Amino acid sequence: MSITKKLSKKSNGSAITEFLVFTLPFFTAFLILITLVQYKAISISESNNLARQVVRAFVTSPSDQLAFFRVNQLLELYQNSLSPAAKSARPITADIKCQSYPCLSPGNKVTATISVGSDQRSSATEFVDLWR
Repeated sequence: MSITKKLSKKSNGSAITEFLVFTLPFFTAFLILITLVQYKAISISESNNLARQVVRAFVTSPSDQLAFFRVNQLLELYQNSLSPAAKSARPITADIKCQSYPCLSPGNKVTATISVGSDQRSSATEFVDLWR
C-alpha cells in the first residue's frame, strides 16, 4: 500500500523538468538543422544571382576589354560587401565562356560560371543582342 500511495502522490514541477531534459535538446538540434539549411539556401541564391549579374554585365558591355573590366568590378563590389571572415572563407572566382569569338558578336551565347568557396558553383547563360 505504501508504494501505491507514493506513486499516486502529485509531484509538482516534474512536467517542466521532463520538458527541459527530454524535449529541449531535440528542439535545439532541430533549430540548428533549420539554420544550416537556410544558410545553404541563401548561399545558393546569392551565387545564382551573382552569376546572372556577371553575365548580364558582360553581354551589355560595348567592347571585350570593357566587358572583363566590368565583370571584375562587379565581383570586387560584391566582395567589398562581405565581412573579412567571409572573404577569406569563401573566395569568389568567375569564368566566362563564349560559344564563338569574338565574344560580343551578335547572337553569341555567353556563359558565366561563378565559384564561391570550394563547394558552391553557379552558372548563367545569356545571348548577346542580335542588333548590336
